[in-house]
Amino acid sequence: MALEHQSGTDPLTLEESNKLVKVQRDILEVVVTGNDYQYALDSLCKIAEGIVDESLASIMLFNASRTELFVRAAPNLPNQACEDLNGLVPDEFAGSCGTAVYKGTPQFVCDTSTDERWKNLQKYVFDFNVHACWSMPVVDADNQPIGSFALSSFSKREPSQFQKNLMQTASYLVSLVLRREKESIMLQKAAHYDPLTNIPNRNLFNERIAQAMARASRNDSSLAIFFIDLDSFKQINDDCGHNIGDTVLQEVAFRLQKCVRREDTFARIGGDEFILLVENKSDVVELTLIAEKLQDTLVVPIVIEESDDSKNDGYQISASIGISIYPNDGLTTDELMECADKAMYIAKSSKKSNIQFSNLESVSIKQ
Repeated sequence: MALEHQSGTDPLTLEESNKLVKVQRDILEVVVTGNDYQYALDSLCKIAEGIVDESLASIMLFNASRTELFVRAAPNLPNQACEDLNGLVPDEFAGSCGTAVYKGTPQFVCDTSTDERWKNLQKYVFDFNVHACWSMPVVDADNQPIGSFALSSFSKREPSQFQKNLMQTASYLVSLVLRREKESIMLQKAAHYDPLTNIPNRNLFNERIAQAMARASRNDSSLAIFFIDLDSFKQINDDCGHNIGDTVLQEVAFRLQKCVRREDTFARIGGDEFILLVENKSDVVELTLIAEKLQDTLVVPIVIEESDDSKNDGYQISASIGISIYPNDGLTTDELMECADKAMYIAKSSKKSNIQFSNLESVSIKQ
């Protein structure tokens, strides 16, 4: 197969410049008007493929440990090709993409069958008819490579100056999309997660319980709310300071969360108050066992090694719990929360580490 030659230094025509501007406008419009970042990346691949004939576009990104690359977007690449690429370790002989990330520079491979950078990927070349592959590194805000944007070609060819500019533009747009996605995730987390304990906050809990009540209403099922208040926690803050108190709260949240099923929601709603939503359960005995499990996980004192005080034996924490059940105790979120809150105060006024059900006289006292 003859190598197609196109000069990489020819100046761009007005039509080519307009194409690059349009690519940027189209992708930025997707990002600005919505938060479907996967759609934006897939769209960028398709736009590039539409401009460069007989090519397939792909976007590869580092995993969390920045040791291996995985395909993030490649809407027209065969599934098996994506699977074969996943786990690619960047080095100087890791094809166009792995080498681009490893070196942090563009890699324009015009003949994959003879290029040293592809010597370890010849099976991939044969299986998927990849005769040329151009790859541009994608960088983060610190200008460090985090992935690549690539165009694979079914024919051996060099990129024109326009095609190089297209690759550069696409790489830049991928970086922008990823940064916007990261910022969106951070904002979403800030709005829905408690910054101290990293568990859901009241906002997310309210969303989850509204969804759970809608499901329970449709399915004629039940749910329960556990209002959990720590006993004598104020004393720790007063005696040892808020830094120690915050560390104790973090450990309490960690322990309690380990007792919760994945499908349930455990949240901090302020101060030393936590709340748990348990779906599809209404049996008092079963719910009592769940509450006791939560209390039992706090029995072992919380030891803070960096503490400057003499509390070497740790901080003893207990919790009083009030429980309300849908639909028996209320048909709205506010009604259920109020019932659980009142039950918790009844439990707290009786003795530490109590469990009280709303609208029931009996109180389960931990011995």
